[in-house]
Amino acid sequence: MARTKKVTRIWPTLDVVAAACAAQRVNGSYVKAPYQLGDDNHRKLNRELVYSILEDSSNIIDADRQMAERIKDFYKGYTFKILSGDFVSDFDRKTIKILEEEFTPEGYNIALLASIPQTYQRAVQRSEADRRIKFAQGGYVGKIGERLNLQVEVIKCVFSQQWGIFYLTAITTSDQPIFFGYKQDVAVGTVLNIDGTVKRQDNNQTQLNRVKIV
Repeated sequence: MARTKKVTRIWPTLDVVAAACAAQRVNGSYVKAPYQLGDDNHRKLNRELVYSILEDSSNIIDADRQMAERIKDFYKGYTFKILSGDFVSDFDRKTIKILEEEFTPEGYNIALLASIPQTYQRAVQRSEADRRIKFAQGGYVGKIGERLNLQVEVIKCVFSQQWGIFYLTAITTSDQPIFFGYKQDVAVGTVLNIDGTVKRQDNNQTQLNRVKIV
């Protein structure tokens, strides 16, 4: 008896990205596991939502399609990075290749694109943080070894698997970039009052250690 060949479903790539944006909007974040620590609601996985939204595109609103266009334009910019010899991660290279295709089949590519809205938002935050650091006019904070009290706005928060802590980059009220390690995740845009000791000053940034939030 002849085996029936499975039919692979495909969709326009931009529709998939728009569905991913809709899934992100519905869940409020990227949910990749059936249950995430601290999640009181057993939300559907974003990947699952993308499939259901693609079956009924009325769930995609104009804001989702506009965000999908911004995401596609953003990753077009990575092509110039590659041509310039700048570092681009394997994940971003795969994303660029998928986004260049007119259609996307079910399976791995859908799973990857389901995470793209969150990846894009984080990339934009990093780009904005790098821009603010580069053009900050305040100079260095204090002197090496000096203990300071500062009010700062968090512009980047990255977890280090190697050291098991979060590294925060922030800007003082005097437009001075600083960074320091901290035990907890802190949302970008949070304003903190901190005490810290100046450890190092380099590349227009001041590194603090023994930081306490007061």
